Amino acid sequence: MIDWKQLIETESKTQRSAHTAPELDWRQEAAYSLCELYYTQYRTQRYGSSQRIDLRPGSDFNRFMDSHMEPLNQYEIWDALFPNKDSAGSAGALDEALHLLADSKIVDRVYSGDIVTVQKLVNTIRKKRAKYLDNL
Repeated sequence: MIDWKQLIETESKTQRSAHTAPELDWRQEAAYSLCELYYTQYRTQRYGSSQRIDLRPGSDFNRFMDSHMEPLNQYEIWDALFPNKDSAGSAGALDEALHLLADSKIVDRVYSGDIVTVQKLVNTIRKKRAKYLDNL
C-alpha cells in the first residue's frame, strides 16, 4: 500500500529544496564562469583561435578543469575571490576576479605545488576583494 501522505510530504520537501539550491550554488556558478573565461584566454593565447568551448566528456576543457581548476577548491581560492553574492553578480566583479586569477598566476602555483606562495596570494586576494564585504 502506498503511503500518500508521506509521498506528498517528501515531494513538498523536494520542491522546497529545489528552490533554495540555486541560492547556495552561486559561488560554484561564478567559479565555473570564471574558469570558462580563463580557459578561453588560455586557449586564445596558445592556439590563436576563438572557437567555442567543447563541453563533451573527455574534452580538452574538461581535462583542463580537472587538472588545473578543481585543485583551487583545496586552498579556498574561490571563497577569497567571491566572498559574497555582490562579488559575483556583475561583469566588472567577474572581470576583476579573472585579472586577479591571471595576474597572480595562482593556477600555475597550485599546479606546481608552491603552497606557501599560494597561501600568501589567497590572503592578498581576500584583502583586495574585501571591498565587496563593505557593501553589506
